Amino acid sequence: MKKIGLFLLAVIAILLIVLVTRSLSLKSKQIAPTGTKTDVSQIEGAIERISKSITYKTISFDDTALIDYTQFLAFHEFLRTSYPAVFSTCREEMVNTYTMVLEWTGKDPTLPPGIFMAHQDVVPVSDDTKDMWTVPPFDGLIKDGILYGRGAIDDKINLMAQLETAEFLIKAGFQPERTIYFVFGHDEEIGGEEGARKVAELFEQRNIRAFFVLDEGGIITNEKVPGMTKPVALIGTAEKGWLNLELTVDIPGGHSSMPEKATSIDVMAKALTDLRNHPFPASITPSVQDFLNHVAPEMPFTNKLVMSNLWLFKPLLYKIYGSSATGDAMIRTTMVPTIINGGVKSNVIPTIVKTTVNYRLLPGTSVQDAIQHTEKAINNPQVQIRVIPIAKEATTSASTDSLAFQQLMSPLKHHFDDVVVAPFLMIGGTDSRHFQNVTPNIYKFSPMIDPIGFHGVNEQLKVAEYQQAIGFYVDFIKKL
Repeated sequence: MKKIGLFLLAVIAILLIVLVTRSLSLKSKQIAPTGTKTDVSQIEGAIERISKSITYKTISFDDTALIDYTQFLAFHEFLRTSYPAVFSTCREEMVNTYTMVLEWTGKDPTLPPGIFMAHQDVVPVSDDTKDMWTVPPFDGLIKDGILYGRGAIDDKINLMAQLETAEFLIKAGFQPERTIYFVFGHDEEIGGEEGARKVAELFEQRNIRAFFVLDEGGIITNEKVPGMTKPVALIGTAEKGWLNLELTVDIPGGHSSMPEKATSIDVMAKALTDLRNHPFPASITPSVQDFLNHVAPEMPFTNKLVMSNLWLFKPLLYKIYGSSATGDAMIRTTMVPTIINGGVKSNVIPTIVKTTVNYRLLPGTSVQDAIQHTEKAINNPQVQIRVIPIAKEATTSASTDSLAFQQLMSPLKHHFDDVVVAPFLMIGGTDSRHFQNVTPNIYKFSPMIDPIGFHGVNEQLKVAEYQQAIGFYVDFIKKL
């Protein structure tokens, strides 16, 4: 027994040495900023221009018949008037009438171009929430240093900041080394099929292979990374896929006074419960592994110990991340019922009940995988399963070793104090996913700190953060 005890102690000691050694051997992937920080405080009228941009109701509706395209046309004229240097220097091309592409010619035409993306359209404001806003959602008003309005952070901060940047640099006599494209889609909020996708197809036809694409996406957060004491700039390097399945149960109904043992609602309720009880397994995808590699060296020792020894602590990591909705979405395919229809009267048992279940597919989980998982979890022929078009597979992961990613880090370090830069998996979708045949280096980042009101009430942008965003874009383009 004594020998066994000594052996176990030796094993534990060796294990501790391995764990500690691995954690101490982690090297920071952060870089020191190079060059100088550009002062953009002298730009006049930038705040007024983004405020004015909010007043254009460039709203996308799922029912495209409801879209007022005259608002988009008026917004285009506003941009042309507001940024004369940009529109006199860059070649403008309108794709599918409403998506704007600007080409800023670089000094060296042999260099692959850079592509900056943003979208013009915004989500609607529901009638039942309009009175909950601090100011009317399309008035573009500033109160206590905060710009309120639909589109302030999604996505007119990026669109307007990119144009402010180009106007500022052109007026200063600057010409980029490589050609730069600005692509401003008009239907991102409903999938980008008629805007960004058409541009991507056009670029492919012209054999344009880009150095990188930078679109909306990750943010700078002080609160969303467990264990971090510093702000983290999250740069999306991959996107989850998208799938909607319609579940239908068709069982003869009748009068509520004579219910059968199992009604269509009963069967649907059990199907949804079975789905909830059979979640997709957790997994660490390449972009999430890159995220861990970048944040682990910057964390306190205990967190570093866990993240550098996932061969032992992976179940613990899954438990930590699985405890929050955001964290859980990073490590597994999610599925949730979002629309349920059935019944028209309190004393009538419905015959047909339909449910829409929304899936966000982890890279490595295909649309077909999700369908098969659903069929197996429900395992009931009474539940019919149909794919609602359009389903989208998850994207591949962009490299963090590319020069473009490295060049993103320096201006972030300049304009956002003590920030840690890290790749991550986007759980939402962007227009940039259409450009996977144009470049493998697709990055998704919006230079703002823990934004409030995304797709909700009181969408807002701090004036000071908008100035930081312009500074970031200026120094990134100069870095290119």
